[in-house]
Amino acid sequence: MADRTILYLPTASLSLDILSERAKATLESLGKVIWTAGDRAYSAEELPRLLPGVEAVVTSWGSPAFTPEAIAAADRLRIIGHAAGTVKHLVPEEGYRRGITVLSGAAVIADGVAEYTLWAMLSMQRDLYRYQKRMKEERGWRRSGDGWAHELYYGKVGIVAASMVGRRVIELLRPFRCEVMVYDPYLSEQAAAELGVRKVDLDELMRTSDIVSDHAPVTRETQGLLGAAQFRLMKDGALFINTARAWTLDEEALLAELRTGRIRAVLDVFDREPLAPDSSFRDLDNVLLTPHVAGSTTELRLRLVEAIAEDMARFFSGEQPRLAVSWNRLRIMA
Repeated sequence: MADRTILYLPTASLSLDILSERAKATLESLGKVIWTAGDRAYSAEELPRLLPGVEAVVTSWGSPAFTPEAIAAADRLRIIGHAAGTVKHLVPEEGYRRGITVLSGAAVIADGVAEYTLWAMLSMQRDLYRYQKRMKEERGWRRSGDGWAHELYYGKVGIVAASMVGRRVIELLRPFRCEVMVYDPYLSEQAAAELGVRKVDLDELMRTSDIVSDHAPVTRETQGLLGAAQFRLMKDGALFINTARAWTLDEEALLAELRTGRIRAVLDVFDREPLAPDSSFRDLDNVLLTPHVAGSTTELRLRLVEAIAEDMARFFSGEQPRLAVSWNRLRIMA
């Protein structure tokens, strides 16, 4: 351990949010840590000169991607831990062929997104967003024509993709005894049974669900997965939630269906971000909007480097790391 060198690339200002004292202590217990001192992120061109002799690298948002030149310069590199979400473009195939283990903090972020998704389901089923507006903006109360809110218990919930987030949402729904359906071409019938869900085709999911929650990753197959035909299939009063990416749907088709007032939505992600001030989504009373914050909490961010550091400790102890992402798995991940 004495001669093990760990390169820590997140900037000083980002580290205020993601580096806990516990994470720092864990990293320093593994070897000599070279900390980034300032707020300027290294470029991809600068990275190769930092890597000779380094066995482990911690990256996060703003850290440079590893080019083939960087991999060639990393003569002792064994593990890269990304204290953020996607590692899709972080390490080239050369790195995987070299046997470098790649860790992703996506599992930590998935917990936060799943919690947000459950909140969205509960809030919208009870019409809390509408009552919030009524009481604070309109200074009003209940109205005789409001009707009754709905419960989540025993509802039909459709999950688009049994991804990392999708699976966590399924876990959170268990106490509510929902009928959970999943559309995911990569999910086997056996895996669906183990999750306690029913595997269905996309049209059946859209047509029969009270709530449709999109958790599909960004891949070639998922671009525009949900279009006008799918949104037209949704039941009157059904709820659509998107915490994945706008890539997976036709935003104009969703907007057109929402304008009819037939369905409702909670949207955290958009084609263009920040969402334009004049976006038509802002004018719809049946839509709850949030600014891409589903996976952002103070506690979650502080767990990111902790999770990476703990997994690096497992790796250097000869144990199987829990956050490792293989080259084959990378193809179908967000």
